[in-house]
Amino acid sequence: MSITIKNLTKSYGNVEVLKNFSEVFADGEFVTLLGPSGCGKTTMLRSIAGFEIPTSGEIWIDDRLVSGGKTFVPPEKRDIGMVFQSYAVWPHMNVTDNIAYPLKIQHVSKQEIQQRVGKILEVVHLSQYAQRMPNQLSGGQQQRIALARALVAHPKVLLLDEPLSNLDAKLRESMRFEIKEITQDLKISVVYVTHDQTEAMAMSDRIFLINQGVVQQSGTPDEIYNHPANQFVADFLGKVQFFKGIAENGTITLNDWHTALSYPEMAHTGKVEIAIRPENIQLIPSDEQGAIQGLVQRLYYLGDTTDLRIQVGDANVRVIADGFARNSTAPGKNVGLRVRDFMVFADDDSLQEHLKIRT
Repeated sequence: MSITIKNLTKSYGNVEVLKNFSEVFADGEFVTLLGPSGCGKTTMLRSIAGFEIPTSGEIWIDDRLVSGGKTFVPPEKRDIGMVFQSYAVWPHMNVTDNIAYPLKIQHVSKQEIQQRVGKILEVVHLSQYAQRMPNQLSGGQQQRIALARALVAHPKVLLLDEPLSNLDAKLRESMRFEIKEITQDLKISVVYVTHDQTEAMAMSDRIFLINQGVVQQSGTPDEIYNHPANQFVADFLGKVQFFKGIAENGTITLNDWHTALSYPEMAHTGKVEIAIRPENIQLIPSDEQGAIQGLVQRLYYLGDTTDLRIQVGDANVRVIADGFARNSTAPGKNVGLRVRDFMVFADDDSLQEHLKIRT
């Protein structure tokens, strides 16, 4: 089921938290609304759910207007499922009764309830815990109860509001893939809200990166990560450093690095800002032809990666290499660097304004 949003705005008093949002989320698509706290992403989700009434604009679910003008369809009649940050499971009900609750409200027959709950328990891998109480389960299992309860009524759209933020890091990682697989298998449309860029990258078909109530960029994870529309997008999604330079004659001379990078496309000229992700700088022997000379200042071994700070000219450059790099270098050693990729933005002295997050 598709979701069409037309010119949606939402204000609280004089504060406009969503500004003229228009988009179509396709049937079966996994869409993530990503951004810092207070950017408007949860307000958008709650507007789709029917928990917020937009100030202006329209929301359509398939060909049905659910919000706009004099029309407002309440949440329980929008054919949606919703999972919140807090698990919101009933502590006095066992797993089966928690999941069956929305079906009982709909007066579904006992036989069908039993069939549908049994099936969804298998989907979320909780069949063996059907009679347990929530306090006997882990946080991840309780979140699966909430997910099953949202799915058991066969909603056309699933809305998730930071559902993994209360879980520990390892469980959060495994749940990302479980949610993605479950929703793919059920062929259900998903709108997911998070401020965690790793979650967004791992799960999404498309990401909408929002700041100050405005979509800064939308696209696939690859498009947004490797081709950011502005400095805010580059900075929010992943790790990055910015350096000033001058673009001319097919090269960019980096002021602090005292070196030049090849830039044959010359999409920008004159003063530029270079954004370099630390994983896009390669360690090479210092005597290799074309190597940029650097001095290792600090090294942090993180197991799968080695996180380095390297002095290049007057710049302190972050480099993320693989874990084995710790065996070939150390603080105080000279290294060579090769920049494999970088992004270029016009430098109009507005970098700090671009990177500002207002809440």
